[in-house]
Amino acid sequence: MQSSENENHSILLAGREVQFTLRRSARAKRIKLQVSLAAGLEVVIPARAMVSLSKVEGFIREKQRWVLKHLTKIEKVSEESSSKKSLLLFLGREVPIKVKESKRKTPRAFPENGSLTVKVPIGKRQMAGRAITAFYKKQAAGIIPKVVREKSALMLAFPKRISIRDQRTRWGSCSSRGTLSFSWRLVAAPRSVIEYVAVHELAHLKHRNHSKAFWHEVESYCSEYKQAEKWLRENKHILRARTTFAE
Repeated sequence: MQSSENENHSILLAGREVQFTLRRSARAKRIKLQVSLAAGLEVVIPARAMVSLSKVEGFIREKQRWVLKHLTKIEKVSEESSSKKSLLLFLGREVPIKVKESKRKTPRAFPENGSLTVKVPIGKRQMAGRAITAFYKKQAAGIIPKVVREKSALMLAFPKRISIRDQRTRWGSCSSRGTLSFSWRLVAAPRSVIEYVAVHELAHLKHRNHSKAFWHEVESYCSEYKQAEKWLRENKHILRARTTFAE
């Protein structure tokens, strides 16, 4: 298996046909499985590794229980999120969404009387998702860097740059050049969780690994970091589902 392109395949697990994608990654050191709402089941392979499809399938079968458990979980999350389409998840709280048709040519979302009002062109209610996504990104661009700067001053750790992106698998990252990047979807999480991610990445400016010294630094400025980590683990699929809108 030498192709650098993502490859789509399927496998039968416990009588169920499961679709999966093979993806090569320069960061991967070994074969690993990932399950997400966006991509379903992914098998991540080291970029230059020679791995046969039969070996990949054998690896998936070894992890069958884990795979089916997590696929069931994201399917449940997707169903529950669909039932809450009229509620915006923002800073850990649910805010009513009110879609209104207007003479506007482009959609726009803005806070109004305790809810999020979304104005769309007449007959174009499907454009609401675009406006809500833009609202999230704008809020993230204001809130997340502010939290980072507040923690930066306390920790005496100063990033060269703060970037807000739609990161594929991580809520935050720290580059070797001192750039801190954060997912805009984090703005849906409670502020305490945003603060933890900010502290985590700032700590990497001093400690590039996850050593005891690193975690001591994190705990010094975020005493409840374990609770925040747990919240992210348990709600990662919900965050992505509740911040993804069809257009």
